[in-house]
Amino acid sequence: MARVSRIDDCLSTRNGCLFIEECDTIDLIRRFGSPLFVYSEDQLRRNVRRFEKAFKRGWPDGPMKVLPAAKANWIPAIQRILADEGCGCDIYSPGELTVALNAGFDPQFVSVNGVPKDEDHIFRSIQAGVRITIDSVEEVDAIEKAARELGQVAKVRLRLKPAISDFVDHSDFVAEGLVPTDIAAMVYKGGLSFEQIMAVGPRILKMKEVELVGFHEHHGRHDRSTRYWEAQMKAFAKEMGRVCQALGGFQPQEIDIGGGFAIPRDPFNAVTDYSEPIQLGALYALSKALKVLGSSRRYRALSRLIDGIVTKPNQTPAPTIEEYAAACTGTLRRELAQERINTKGLMLQIEPGRAIHGDAGIHLTTVRNIKRMTVPIRWNVVVVDTTEFWFTGGRYEHHLHDYVFANKTDSELVDKADIIGRSCYGDRLMPAVPIPNVEVGDTLALLDTGAYQEVSMSNFNAMPRPATILVTGDQASIIRRRETEEDVLRRDVLPEHLIRDKTAGVIGETI
Repeated sequence: MARVSRIDDCLSTRNGCLFIEECDTIDLIRRFGSPLFVYSEDQLRRNVRRFEKAFKRGWPDGPMKVLPAAKANWIPAIQRILADEGCGCDIYSPGELTVALNAGFDPQFVSVNGVPKDEDHIFRSIQAGVRITIDSVEEVDAIEKAARELGQVAKVRLRLKPAISDFVDHSDFVAEGLVPTDIAAMVYKGGLSFEQIMAVGPRILKMKEVELVGFHEHHGRHDRSTRYWEAQMKAFAKEMGRVCQALGGFQPQEIDIGGGFAIPRDPFNAVTDYSEPIQLGALYALSKALKVLGSSRRYRALSRLIDGIVTKPNQTPAPTIEEYAAACTGTLRRELAQERINTKGLMLQIEPGRAIHGDAGIHLTTVRNIKRMTVPIRWNVVVVDTTEFWFTGGRYEHHLHDYVFANKTDSELVDKADIIGRSCYGDRLMPAVPIPNVEVGDTLALLDTGAYQEVSMSNFNAMPRPATILVTGDQASIIRRRETEEDVLRRDVLPEHLIRDKTAGVIGETI
């Protein structure tokens, strides 16, 4: 009888092997190669439906729409799944707009965010009939001009920047220090101050070609708690009330609260230990003091300390989608009523990115080398065939992903090692984590890599990027093919004067 243990909705272990939905991850590596990004179509759909159900339950006054953030995962196949689910789409760049329109989203539920937006992007957005979220005063003239030239009414929202004064815990977003969340949010580039709103709001209300339909805000993932969201919604409602009053009693048709909801295992900033500078300072001071003992005795003493260094992924689950929904909608309804903003018929929009995509993806990588050092200190290094440059989004956010050795899920963790990537950087993917008896050829699965990872890969060291697979039940399909060296070098051009042998078949073109 098969030994089956469920990890979450889409991951399970069966007879010591990791499955994503009904697909054996070891078989995926055999079929498609290593390393590999893998996504679960069913998990994406489950996440969307949970968000939709939970927020609709908490927002009975008007319509509600989920607009997943394309920046978290703009792969066309993924966006087509979300469009099929009836979602809208939060987009940032012209390229993401192309993906969204090709995927088939209803344009009125495509939210064009970001700063700056160039004139061509604004023109094309209005032409497509999507919403534009105004995030700088300089955009207003370009929007009016494009709308007039097109003979269309541009529907816009103002992105507010409320001060989250009720939440002063340190921000996870700023891993380098203990910065209060309200300050971290205020200095972030997104959003318009009240003074900037007043500089453009009255003008917009008088424009024939531009219609102000509502407000937007997005502070992002500063803290996983529902307290943070309650404070954020309270601040947003208060700022909307102040703006509406200043605009002569304006009533919005729609409001958008952005995203930043944590995923259950929440790898965000989990690698940061704020006591680490003190610990390392103590280690350094002790190391200097022990120098008088001679190198052998000094290393023996330090080894006892180093042997105790172990890093583990976050073990405390984040709030559920349902808990986030209750905190956001309950606070908004209460606070908007106090600000005399009518919620009857008011559309609520949300823009989750990591919370839609994160736990729908895993990354599979193969152990290529193992280095074990016993003297003068004991340390293990496990080298895998992936790299931190294929996890750029996670590196910016100081992720420490949960993990499992996909072919040894039942094995006891008996040692520890640094998990190291293949680039010429230090490429320390996972520092001093517990491991089973690892062998060359084993498969490591990094969990929760569905958001911001695959779409932020680079070609450092001229490395071709890996393939991406979509799993649907027991079926697996390539949705982004593995790059070749030719793909990596395709954009490169040699000027005429640098070509030594014009018959040598140089990659690239001349200019």
